Parts: sequence; structure tokens; C-alpha cells
Amino acid sequence: MKVILCTHNSGGVGKTTLAVHLAGVLSKKGDVLLIDCDDQADSWKFYVGAEPNEELDFDPVDTRPGISVMTNPNRKSIKRLVKRQQYDYVVLDMNTPLANIVQVILSSDPHIIFIPISSSQRYKGLNNLEPTLNIIFEMEAKATFTPEVFVVPLGISADEVQEQVNSIENKPRQCSVASEMDNLQDIMQEAVYSDRKYIWEYPEYQQLENYFEDLITI
Repeated sequence: MKVILCTHNSGGVGKTTLAVHLAGVLSKKGDVLLIDCDDQADSWKFYVGAEPNEELDFDPVDTRPGISVMTNPNRKSIKRLVKRQQYDYVVLDMNTPLANIVQVILSSDPHIIFIPISSSQRYKGLNNLEPTLNIIFEMEAKATFTPEVFVVPLGISADEVQEQVNSIENKPRQCSVASEMDNLQDIMQEAVYSDRKYIWEYPEYQQLENYFEDLITI
């Protein structure tokens, strides 16, 4: 079972957009469980189309082929929630304040950490990148913990993000900047929050499926 964490300590940077689209492409490779750990439950609503029932929706619910989704607003350890043989991939959608990131990472033990930065939150996202990477670096130094970390530019220049990453002295050993996506914030918002569609389900954006497939193979 491979665990993929989509996180950032700022809201509105694209982590839910990233999480649902990664789940979509991963479902072609195996069984996926998407765990929505945020109070807003946007990933849950993308797949289920309704607010979660606090009493009923802590168990996985089958949605699209190959994808189950569950809520975990109390952020219980996924090691307790999920049996490893049940799923090939677990995708976590989690907004993580800096004060909680150590606990979150240790409880999920991710293989890959994706940190998105969107055009609408570029300055806030870039400014908060250093403390986030510093914490992951410190965890690596204290434990046998070496996840791959990818910063994902959504609508901003990869060169701009790379420059910021290069300026950070204490960062994870495996830290890279993914290729940039065009600035498609408006249509992405419509797809995820209104139409509940993957972006590639619009005929004019079919090629973007390849972008997300490339993210999970880099």
C-alpha cells in the first residue's frame, strides 16, 4: 500500500484539486482510498455529492470505479483506520498547520508528499514553503523517514518555485519541483466544486490527464 499525502499549511492552494485528480489517475492502476481529513470535506463532496454524516461516514464508501472515500476530520492514524491489504493506494487530503505537521506525517507514514502552490495564493504559499520543508528535513534527521517530496506549481512558474526551493538550506533530501500546470484556476474551481468532474472530462482539457499521470511517475 502506497500512501500519498497532499498537504499545505495554507488554504486555497489546490490540495483538494490535486488529491481528487491523483485519486482519479491512480484508480486505473489499483484500488484507491481517498481520506478527507478537512472540516470542509471538499474531497468527500466531490465524490459523494453531499455533506458527510458525522455518525455514518467514518467508514469507506465506494464511489467511482476503483475509488472509495471516507472522512477523518479528527485525523486518526490511518494505520488504525486502514488494513494494508485493502487498498493499493491511499490519498490523504489534509490541510496541516505547521504546529501539527509532525504528528500528521508520523501517523500517516507517507511515501510521497505533494505540496501544491496555486496562482491565487502564490506569495503566501511560497513564503510558507520554507518552514514546511524545514520540518520535514528535521524529521528525516531524527528517524528513518525519507519520503519523496514534490512541490507542484498550479498556474505559476516552475522556475519561480525552483528558485524558492533552491534558497532553502534545510530541506528534504528527495525534494523536487514538478512541471508547472497552466493557470486554469477558474475552470478547475468549476470542475471540482460545481460540476464534480475531473478536468480531463471536459473535451478541451483531455490532455491534462497526462499531467496528473506524470505526477505519480516522476
